Amino acid sequence: MYCGIVFAEDDSKDSQVAFLGEKLEVFTVTSNKEIIELVSERKPDLVAVNTGMEDINHLSDEEEDLKEDGFIFTPSRHDTHRVRRFQAFEGLLKQSIAVDDVPEFLRFNPSITRKELAIDGDSALESYGIETEDINSAGEFDAVLGAITARFYDQGQAEDRGIVVPEPLHGEEDDETEGSGPVSKNI
Repeated sequence: MYCGIVFAEDDSKDSQVAFLGEKLEVFTVTSNKEIIELVSERKPDLVAVNTGMEDINHLSDEEEDLKEDGFIFTPSRHDTHRVRRFQAFEGLLKQSIAVDDVPEFLRFNPSITRKELAIDGDSALESYGIETEDINSAGEFDAVLGAITARFYDQGQAEDRGIVVPEPLHGEEDDETEGSGPVSKNI
């Protein structure tokens, strides 16, 4: 099972969580405690979060490379509240569950996943075989993109460049013909 978490910018706003296994589950939550309960119950192997994992005061080398390659994202140094919220979440999760059940964490960016996989709405998600009727907000949609990113990473179809970047679908002659849109991949 794969999980995507979109941490809110501050504690007064809701965060979103998506789990992708045999079916899709999406949640909007108000606290790290609720996220911990969901992760503890479902035990995903990989969790993609929309923030850096370390609080740093400069662009990391990986972020510099992504920037040079034209990717747009919020650097960790400008996202300190989310980074600290993730770190608190990770620490509490490790205290709450067995060591063997602690998932691997990845950093993702919804905009990068959306662009690389040409997922611009519900119909694009459905072309990947994902039912969208339970997605009720843009934040939940982005959490689903996190779960998809984790799955692509697990299947060797993504590269960890500090932010996990799925292999793009556009421009691949085997996967797409001109003007036909994305072709479904088994995710």
